[in-house]
Amino acid sequence: MDLTETGVVLQNLYGWPDWTVEVDMDWRTWSAGDVRAIPPPGTRRNARRPTDDLELVRRIKMTAEASQEAPRSSIWLASLALPTPHGKKPDGVRLRAETFSIMYRYAVRLGLSPKRAIHAVYGLKLVEAPNERALPHRTYERWKAQARNTINPATGRPYLPEFDLERDGPRRWPIGRHPLEPRKAPPAVPKPVREGPYAGRTLRLTVTRTPPPACAVREAHEGRHIIGPDLVIEGRWTKGKEQVPELPLLQALSPIETVRRVQSLVKELEERYPGAEVTATVTNRTA
Repeated sequence: MDLTETGVVLQNLYGWPDWTVEVDMDWRTWSAGDVRAIPPPGTRRNARRPTDDLELVRRIKMTAEASQEAPRSSIWLASLALPTPHGKKPDGVRLRAETFSIMYRYAVRLGLSPKRAIHAVYGLKLVEAPNERALPHRTYERWKAQARNTINPATGRPYLPEFDLERDGPRRWPIGRHPLEPRKAPPAVPKPVREGPYAGRTLRLTVTRTPPPACAVREAHEGRHIIGPDLVIEGRWTKGKEQVPELPLLQALSPIETVRRVQSLVKELEERYPGAEVTATVTNRTA
């Protein structure tokens, strides 16, 4: 996936390995517009296109709009490389079991709730009520049962093993709340014991995006220009009247680089203020 001045470029979609898909984006709101499919050389004019599949187009748009959340957005990107579990197809149960198990395990590694992630990616309705456990769609339950019961011929074991709390238990992503994260989950990285003059204090960082630059200069390479909106960082101490340090403006960062750079800043500030806990939340709004 590439981010360009005008949108998102996707390649290697399942079933369409030689096609390129371009999605127009409004970078001010990070919303997807038109989707175009560019065929490989020699394709018949009346050939079927990826854009003929409305369910695939929906996931393509979701992938483009979620690109600001990288690397957690890769759950949508992963779905484009796999056959959809929807519908009937030859060897459908095995393909569905394989797809579901891959998406389930990948969501766990990303610190997401597999139930919430798979419902969101494949357009299933998750029934939720305040202070009650979310009820999964019956289609999700059927897919999960098939993944638990279908044997992978390569391993001789089910595609998705039975739930194991130590392996599959929910974990929060280290630097911010995400709507697909599990509720009441411990952090992915246990909190260290903090000692030093700033012990017991927390510096909270809020990271927001600036509007992307206007289309001005295009790179010669394939006419693409990889972009990344600048990030504005604001800080606030939870206790005391300590002056907030001067925080940098992170310039020209792609979404894929955002998490790494913010984590690096968090580590730098914790070394500068021994004992302090530094947290960071990357918001979807623009500064």
